Amino acid sequence: MKVEKIEEECEGIVNISFKMQDAKDYSILPKAGQFIMVWVPGVDEVPMSLSGADLECYWTITVKDVGECTNALCNLSVGDYIGVRGPLGTYFTIPEDNSKLVFLIGGGTGIAPLKFLAEKLKSKGFNVSLIQGAKNEADLIFISQFGTFQRDLSNVIYCTDDGSFGSEGYASKIFREELDNYSQQELSNALAYTCGPELMMREVFRICEEHNIHLEASLERMMRCGCGLCGLCSLDPLGLLVCKDGPVFPSEILRKIDDFGKYKRDITGRKISF
Repeated sequence: MKVEKIEEECEGIVNISFKMQDAKDYSILPKAGQFIMVWVPGVDEVPMSLSGADLECYWTITVKDVGECTNALCNLSVGDYIGVRGPLGTYFTIPEDNSKLVFLIGGGTGIAPLKFLAEKLKSKGFNVSLIQGAKNEADLIFISQFGTFQRDLSNVIYCTDDGSFGSEGYASKIFREELDNYSQQELSNALAYTCGPELMMREVFRICEEHNIHLEASLERMMRCGCGLCGLCSLDPLGLLVCKDGPVFPSEILRKIDDFGKYKRDITGRKISF
């Protein structure tokens, strides 16, 4: 696919948009939370969450320069070509009842699929509390986009580890504080969605369990194939694969995944701690 548009979000992070010209069948339009495998000719292939997709078949990924392939993506120009496989994996579920209280908690570039989800929720009339966390002000993304959401989302909260923008502290800490503004009866009708560093998501999960809030979390793992062959993204003890059974997992599955927030696998398949 030909790169149609490139926007710099902040230093080292860009939005790359391309048109899936062969995606004429609307049944294969991606849903928020799904990912694609992106191949840079001559370099490598990596999984990337979608941060947006519209009915004109323009899809967007948000890329942080952290390795050889992402560096190549960040240095693309409009008119260059990339290979794309997808959409792949599970997605965030959106309830029919738009009166439910909804929380989105994202850290780092994990906010990308939550931005996609926020757009879908907004179009269906949900009021949303969105919490975005980052190390510092320079790492916050989508501020202008979320600014336009402000009239439709009930709340947008920013937090940074160093307190340089918004509240000081991790997104999970701010989430816990935000819940104090609601009664237990109000929270009984609440849902939460999260994506970001897994230690942060594990804490968000604990908080949701304390308050009996249903959670859906998007997990990230080493992934070479994206189709269940390599096994690098397996989760013990269930043997689930993030590429096929995820990346989005609900509370009832997260409770059974011992690896969640504890272990991942390296390129050799060896388990390592977070």
